[in-house]
Amino acid sequence: MTPDPGRVIVGTTDRPSQASDCTKVHAHHRDFPEVRGEGCSVEEAVSRLVESLSRALDSAPSLWRRGLLEQAIDDVRALAGPSHQGTQP
Repeated sequence: MTPDPGRVIVGTTDRPSQASDCTKVHAHHRDFPEVRGEGCSVEEAVSRLVESLSRALDSAPSLWRRGLLEQAIDDVRALAGPSHQGTQP
């Protein structure tokens, strides 16, 4: 299946967090809203989302679920751009 970066949702908080001076950016995939990535930039949030989805592969209960996770990772990498295209989960 062709990667679809439109399935990745990116948003920001209304104000900076107390722990840092940046406005938090969060990202999740439509198929896995419970798996999120956060950071101070879109790039950081998306990178952390790829890491979180990759970790979820380890506990995928079936090949079907694993396939969905792999597709979600491809979608997120398509949004992230060339720097994440070649990295393995």
